[in-house]
Amino acid sequence: MSDELLKQKVLIYDAEKCSGCYYCMIVCSFYHFEEADLEKAYLRVNPDESNPTMFVNAYCAHCEHPFCVAACPTDPPAITKDDRGFVSIDQMRCIGCRSCNYACPISIPVYEDASRTSNKCDFCDGEPRCAKYCSTGALQVVSRREAKEARG
Repeated sequence: MSDELLKQKVLIYDAEKCSGCYYCMIVCSFYHFEEADLEKAYLRVNPDESNPTMFVNAYCAHCEHPFCVAACPTDPPAITKDDRGFVSIDQMRCIGCRSCNYACPISIPVYEDASRTSNKCDFCDGEPRCAKYCSTGALQVVSRREAKEARG
């Protein structure tokens, strides 16, 4: 893996620190839609079915080799990965086919009925509000290198 790739920023989640307050979801929906609506957040906090005192957080990993980008049928693609490593969906190019929704191994892109397009986390243009306002530090922004080291 190239040194530039290892420097890219990603989110990591520590379930041991998550209180399940949903503040990350509230901040996400407010930043993108100017309303506190958990259904509109681009990440999901759910109780862990195997341990009700813990929570699972599902969010876009801005993958090294994103399946959603490969699955997008438009030309030029509606989904791109920029030089910083952030994967985003151009709403003007998206045709609403939902290929990205099905291609993502963790089902992160969501189809929005109102716009008839898919959308997902855009990393808040480099400053993810979910991590910035996570009061317990369960969500953090780190380099890909640090994320790989944390996983062991």
